[in-house]
Amino acid sequence: MAQEKLEDAYDYAFIGLGAANCLLLLSLNRNELLAGKKVAIIEPSSKTKNDRTFCFWASEKEVLKLGLKDLISKSWDNVEITGITKQNIQPLQYHHIKGIDLYNASKLAIKTHDVTFFSNTFQDSPIVTSEFFKLELETQTIKAAQVFDSRPPSFQKPLKYQSHIYQSFVGWKINTREQKFDPKTVVMMDFNIPQNEFTQFVYVLPFDENTALIELTRFGANILEKDEANTILSAFIKKSAEDYDVLEYEHGVIPMSSAKLKTDKYGKNWINMGSRADILKASTGYAFHSMANDALFQMESIKNGDKKARSSRKSRFQFYDRLLLKILDEKPQFGKNIFEILFAKTPIKKVLSFLNEETSPIEEISIFSKLPKNLFIQTALENLFSMGFKFPKLSLPFGFTFLTILLSYFNFEFLSWFVLITGFFSVGLAHGALDHLSTKKIYNRKQLLAFSAKYVAKSILFGLLWLLSSDTALVLFIFYSAWHFGEADFTEWKYKVGITSFLWGMAVLTILLFFHFNDFILILKQIPNLKYIIRIESIDAQSVLKIQIFTLSSALLLALIKKSKFIFLTIVYLTFSSMLPLLLSFGIYFVGQHSMNGWRHLSKELKETPAKMWLNALPFSAGGALIIIYFLLIAKTQYLGFFFIILSCLSIPHVFYMNRFYRKQKSQILGKN
Repeated sequence: MAQEKLEDAYDYAFIGLGAANCLLLLSLNRNELLAGKKVAIIEPSSKTKNDRTFCFWASEKEVLKLGLKDLISKSWDNVEITGITKQNIQPLQYHHIKGIDLYNASKLAIKTHDVTFFSNTFQDSPIVTSEFFKLELETQTIKAAQVFDSRPPSFQKPLKYQSHIYQSFVGWKINTREQKFDPKTVVMMDFNIPQNEFTQFVYVLPFDENTALIELTRFGANILEKDEANTILSAFIKKSAEDYDVLEYEHGVIPMSSAKLKTDKYGKNWINMGSRADILKASTGYAFHSMANDALFQMESIKNGDKKARSSRKSRFQFYDRLLLKILDEKPQFGKNIFEILFAKTPIKKVLSFLNEETSPIEEISIFSKLPKNLFIQTALENLFSMGFKFPKLSLPFGFTFLTILLSYFNFEFLSWFVLITGFFSVGLAHGALDHLSTKKIYNRKQLLAFSAKYVAKSILFGLLWLLSSDTALVLFIFYSAWHFGEADFTEWKYKVGITSFLWGMAVLTILLFFHFNDFILILKQIPNLKYIIRIESIDAQSVLKIQIFTLSSALLLALIKKSKFIFLTIVYLTFSSMLPLLLSFGIYFVGQHSMNGWRHLSKELKETPAKMWLNALPFSAGGALIIIYFLLIAKTQYLGFFFIILSCLSIPHVFYMNRFYRKQKSQILGKN
C-alpha cells in the first residue's frame, strides 16, 4: 500500500481553484513547500476571465504579512456611505484585487512545479484508505495524500432561530465620457435606490475619474435577477452620467446563513477551505481577509507538520450575525435604517473592526446602544426563545453574577432584582408547573383534576409539618432541595446521579447559606417556631469561616475527582455571588441554572416549543404565584421566612415528580442500549 502511494498518489489535491485555494497555493509557493511535491488541481473552469472582484481592508503591515501586496490593483484611503458620512480610514486602506490577477498569479507560481490539472467537476465522496484518498473523476481515478476542498458549501435546514438568505450582486464596470468619480474614495454603501422589500444598496469602486465598478447588492431570501438589477443600475448611473460604456459585467451569489454547514469528516488530511470551512461571515458575506489568514494558518500547519484544527469563532459574534440575519430575513424593511444609523453614529474604522470581529464586548455594547434597541431586543428574545434556552452551559448564571456585581457597584442592583423576579415567576415556577406532563400523559379534565388534588394535598401535608415542627420541616426542605438540585445539575452534565449528586447539592446550599451567614440568620428568625436550628446564630465568625473553607475545599475536590469544569465554574460564580445579598445569589442559581436546566430537560422530552410549554404551565404557575403573593401579604414583616415556607410546600411534590421523570428518562436510555 505504501509503495502504491509513493508511486501513484499526489501529495496535494486542490478541489477548485477559487480564492481560498489560490491563496493557499501562493502561500505554499512563497515558503517553498511545493518543491518536490506532486500536485493535482481539479477545476472545470479555465479561469481566464475576470469573473470576480475581491475587496478587503487592512493596514500596510498586514498586507505584507498576508503576501497580497503584488495582487492589489487599487487602494482607497477614504470610505463613504452616501448621504451619511465620508471618512479617512488610515492606517487602514480599502483594497481591490481582480479575480483574474489572483488566478494568473497562482498559475504562474505553480508553473515550475509538478502540477497536473484535471478539468473535471468532483461531486462525489472520496474513498478513504489509511494512506490516501481516492477521488473518482469523470474519466479516471486519482489518489492524494492530502486534499483541500473548496467546493461550494451546503447547509442543513435552518432551525426556527436560524436564517438562510443570500447576498446576490450584479456589477458593471463602466467608463464615462466625463470625469464623474473621486478616485480616492470608495462608496461602500449607497441606499438611494428602490429597496423592493429587501435590503439593497449600490457599491462604487472608482479606479480613476472616468472608470468605476458600479455594483448592486441585495441581502434577501430571493436572488437578484439580472433584468431587475440592470434596470436599477441603469437608473442609478444615469443620475450622474448619461454617456458611458459598459466594459465588464460580473454577478454572483453568496450564501448568508446561520444554519449549520453539512460537512463530511474524512480525517485531518481532508481540509475544507473557504466558505466550505465556515470562514465566510454570515451577516455580510465577507470572506477574503479571513481566507488570506487561513491560508497562512494552513501553510504553517504543513510547514510544521502539525495539523491543528482551526480556532472556532467567538460565540457572541455568531449571535450578532444570527440577529442581523433574522432581521434581514423576516423584517427586511429595517435593513436600510440599521446600516444608515450604524455608520452615522459609529466611526467607520470602528465598524470595520467590528466586521473583522476584532472589537471588545464594551465596544460592541457601545455600537449596539446606538442601533434601534427595541428591534434588536425583540429579535434577541425571540431568538433565544426559539432556541429553547440553549445557552452555553453556565454562561447565563456565570455572566449574570458578574453583571449584577457591576450593577450593584453603581447602585443599579434593582435591574437584577427585576430580571430575577421576572425569571422566578416565569421559568422558575413554569418548569415546576409542568409536572402534570412530565411523567405521564393526562388526557381529560377528570385526570387533570385528580392530579391537581393529589398535588395540592401533598403541599398541604408538608404545610402541616411546618405547623407541627418547623425544625423537622426545614431539615427535610434542605435535604430534598439538595437532592433535587444535585440531580438536575448532574443530569444536565451527564454525570451519574446518586450520593455524589446529593453531596454536590448540599455543597451548593452550604455555599449559599454560609457565605451569606448574616442573611441566613435573618431568614431563620423570620420562620415561626424554630427551636433548635435557630441556635446556629450563636456560631462564632471563626467557626463560620471553617465551614466555608471545608465546603469550598470539598466542592473543589469533587470538581477535581469528576474532572468537571461545570462544577468548578458553578463554585466560582457562587463564591463571587457572596458579594451580593443571599436572595440575589440564590435567585441566580435557582433561575439561571436550576430552572433553566429543568426547562431544557422537559423541552427535550415533551418535544414542545418553549411558547407552548409556557402556555401549558400558565394556569398552574399563575396559581402558584398567587399563593406566594397571598402569603407574603399576610406575613408582613416575616415575608422572607414565609417565602421559603411556601416555596417548600409548592416544591416538595415537584421534587418527587421530577425524580420520577429523570428515572423514566434513564430507563428509556438503558432500554435503547
